Amino acid sequence: MDFSSTTDLESGLRHVSVNLLQFGVTSYLPTLVSSTPEFYREALPLLRPTVGTANSGAAVLGAHLEGPFINETKLGCHDKRYLCNFARGINSLTEVYGPGLSNAKIVTLAPELPGSREIISALRVNGIVVAAGHSMATVAQAEDAVNAGATYMTHLFNAMNQFHHRDPGLVGLLGSSEKNGFKRPFYSIIADGIHVHRNSVKIAHDAHPNGSILITDGMAGMGLNQGEHHLHFGSQNVFISQRSEAFLEGTSTLAGSVMTMPHCVRNFRDFTGCSLEEALLAASLHPAQVLGIQRQKGTLAFGADADFIVCDDDLNIRATFVNGQLAWKPPTGSF
Repeated sequence: MDFSSTTDLESGLRHVSVNLLQFGVTSYLPTLVSSTPEFYREALPLLRPTVGTANSGAAVLGAHLEGPFINETKLGCHDKRYLCNFARGINSLTEVYGPGLSNAKIVTLAPELPGSREIISALRVNGIVVAAGHSMATVAQAEDAVNAGATYMTHLFNAMNQFHHRDPGLVGLLGSSEKNGFKRPFYSIIADGIHVHRNSVKIAHDAHPNGSILITDGMAGMGLNQGEHHLHFGSQNVFISQRSEAFLEGTSTLAGSVMTMPHCVRNFRDFTGCSLEEALLAASLHPAQVLGIQRQKGTLAFGADADFIVCDDDLNIRATFVNGQLAWKPPTGSF
């Protein structure tokens, strides 16, 4: 399922929600890559939050809008034709996403774009998480964005300036001093062993363990059998290699991932040397914290939603519970 297409989007969401249960996912945010204003107006109303159940599957928490307010030199797999800027101030948002930014929970933008500080503040006032990503921001611009209200970095190390000792860019936020009310942001990281070297994953975790958030960066190829596949991704085509690497067709540009969350959690534990419990926090409590829903999700505290998994020490999922209901178990297993 490609969320960047409105063809059968509602039925596709139901399909994804049910099938994510086998990977221990109880809630998620469908991500839209840079697209046209017409697409956002059609798609966003369909990405309304849902309640997870044993029948309907994982809950949809709203949408992650990754672009189109990003730096054209750090496109990744985004289509350059759809990029926008903040030339019209706050009106730039409504002109692209539509009035009210319905169902948007996270917006990823490049904080070096002129006018971004006003935009970041406005988004935060409206309860939308602002993430810095697909960016060439200096560390000074990155810290200014955090002071304005950005609390998150999208897929650390990917589609951003590489670390430089004189100006470490967005990556430098890992070493920012938490004084005078400054709070280092959370950062998502793709621990599939392809997007980020294992040593880099460990460096990030060692620098800011409480800020780590695991994402799959999963696209339509997730769950396909190993082998070569050709898929659509937004307005572009993706080739998946025998080694399960997803590239824009005819290029060496990575276009998301086909890895599942248990795979990423397992890698994160192995790459960083952290405990299994710490690795699981990066896939549960920390994402809930960045969304401000840590009283309901990502915790086993009294009064929270009874979303939880049962797994063995190798992170094989043995059962997935949603709202206290057994929603999935292995077809040949028992619980």
